[in-house]
Amino acid sequence: MDTICRHCDELIVGEAYRVTSEDEGIIMLDMIVCHLCFMEAKKLGLHAEAIASESDSPSVRNLSNHNPRLGV
Repeated sequence: MDTICRHCDELIVGEAYRVTSEDEGIIMLDMIVCHLCFMEAKKLGLHAEAIASESDSPSVRNLSNHNPRLGV
């Protein structure tokens, strides 16, 4: 099954991550992202964790094609 990153719209190769945020018990953000967007979320202090492991190797992506939208 192909999974698309809900942040950068790239195909997730390798591990997928769930990024969540809540305010007073209300879920404000819940999305599946790639490794690079996971790292951006961690820099912003959002809760992020691995949700699936398709292989033991890290995600391989062409960094020149990654278009982050968080401005970090």
